Amino acid sequence: MRTLIILMALLFSGAALAQESLTLLDCQQMARENAPRLGDLDVIQKMGETKIEQIGSSWYPSLDLNGKLSYQSDVTEVTLTDPSIPVEFPQVPHDQYGLNLDISQSLYDGGISKGKKSLEEALLAADLQQVEVDLYGLKGIVNRYYFAVLARQENMHNLEIHLENLQARMETVQTAVTHGALLETELHVIEVERLKVMKSMIELEAHKKAHMSALKVICGEDFNQEATLQNPHLEKIEATAVTRPEYRLFDLKHASMEAGKELTGKKRMPQLYAFGQTGYGKPGYNMMSEDWDSYYMVGAGLKWKIWDWNSTSREKQLIGYQQQILQTQRASFDKEIETLLVQEEAKIEQYRLTMELDQQVLELQNKISEQAAVRLDNGTMTASDYVTELNKESLARITLVTHQVMLMQAIANYLTIQGNL
Repeated sequence: MRTLIILMALLFSGAALAQESLTLLDCQQMARENAPRLGDLDVIQKMGETKIEQIGSSWYPSLDLNGKLSYQSDVTEVTLTDPSIPVEFPQVPHDQYGLNLDISQSLYDGGISKGKKSLEEALLAADLQQVEVDLYGLKGIVNRYYFAVLARQENMHNLEIHLENLQARMETVQTAVTHGALLETELHVIEVERLKVMKSMIELEAHKKAHMSALKVICGEDFNQEATLQNPHLEKIEATAVTRPEYRLFDLKHASMEAGKELTGKKRMPQLYAFGQTGYGKPGYNMMSEDWDSYYMVGAGLKWKIWDWNSTSREKQLIGYQQQILQTQRASFDKEIETLLVQEEAKIEQYRLTMELDQQVLELQNKISEQAAVRLDNGTMTASDYVTELNKESLARITLVTHQVMLMQAIANYLTIQGNL
């Protein structure tokens, strides 16, 4: 008896101290907050804002400072063939020096800057949504470990009930053995079964701790491994619209491709710009002068690619192919979701029907075990036969609880696949 008390105390010391309880939603939220991928949202947002700001700077005037120093072996010379005309033309200097400041300002770019900004905003939204898709995938992982722990947690309670029944019978049999009504062998049979149950409880607790440790890795340091997990008690499922984050990602990718098409078309638009130059050098704009001089020039320019050998058309065609692939991926995802929902729905129906029978089996087996206990006390049934019936009752209880947990898991999986959990 003392050994039993010590073993059970060691086994459940952590659970006895635990006061916290966690829900499935708690674990899913902690997993999201602990995910390394979550930090990418801020980084991606900053990267996108920087790119958009960089695109906006294209409207700022460009300033370029450049200088030159050169020497030419030959220069242009102007001479007259008639020596009677006393005119002498200045000679262009062989050496040239200059320091220039060039200014350029875009006046109209055909909407390219606006198109680039729209494209970058669409790409940013898609990148952020991709992170949300990755984070949503954690829910399925959390569900798997959560219900694995919950099943072992509930079955532990069933084994405790089984152990209590054995302990009660053991005390009764001990009294009967003391008075000579039963052989001591009957007491040993129950003792052996009690030790087997204790062994099963130790194994079950080890499996539970292993899955709790996995949950801790996913949920982070704030996760209490000694906490009790609550049964979500999800009531029903409904054939509502699927709201998975992947669908928004498909829409955003399509929007970014449309923005790319629009930008491609704007590359054929005319572009108007103003320019200016000021500098100081030898010679200035007067190439015949040998003096240092300052100079300037202002003007406007026009660029218009009137023919690009169908390059723009081919770029739009390539984007169109990408959109077709995206549509195929979306259709494949629809089929995958539909398949998963059908499978989970079948499991839900199976567990609900099975649980009705499980409940009837447990009620009947409970009555059989009670009658067997009376017969054991009266000496009309052996301890081995009684243990057999009690094991059947324990198995029926474990089966029922296991199916209850599996039902909740199937419903949780259904809602997660649907995007509603």
